[in-house]
Amino acid sequence: MSMRLETAPLSRKCLFSFFLIFVGIGYLLGLVNIYNNTGFSYTGLVVHYRGEAGEEVPPEFASAKLVQEHHVHLFSLSMLFLMVGMIFSLTSLPETLKCIFISAPFIGMLLDFTGFWLLVFLSPVFAWGSMVFGGVMAASFFLLIGRPLYEMWILPLWRHKWGEEVPVFLR
Repeated sequence: MSMRLETAPLSRKCLFSFFLIFVGIGYLLGLVNIYNNTGFSYTGLVVHYRGEAGEEVPPEFASAKLVQEHHVHLFSLSMLFLMVGMIFSLTSLPETLKCIFISAPFIGMLLDFTGFWLLVFLSPVFAWGSMVFGGVMAASFFLLIGRPLYEMWILPLWRHKWGEEVPVFLR
């Protein structure tokens, strides 16, 4: 028997909603931390991982920094994406779309983190890739949070007020 978020018991809706809201806040705070360290800029990212021009970070130090940051983030973000993805898998979207949206933050993370290593050891130009794929990871993560919240709280109100006449793009 499959469960639909829209018709889930209130207790499950509360559990899922509070979890999604708090991990969303946590992710936003992580973005604030990134902003504080890099300014969300190409130059800030390059300086953070490679050092200022003329004062370059030694590769051994940069490698140790990447290993320290990435081993923690790979475990924690993977678990976070798993839990949020499990809730998202209960949405009413078609399976193909669910698969694409659930995969997106994992793929974004892989390409984002790969970009950091390439930035440090090959060329600063790879900072652009990290910025783009970090954005993909964040945007897809917030989509994974937003759609279940929409289906649990807004869609039932819409159906209650206007019946089944929910526009296709809002279903």
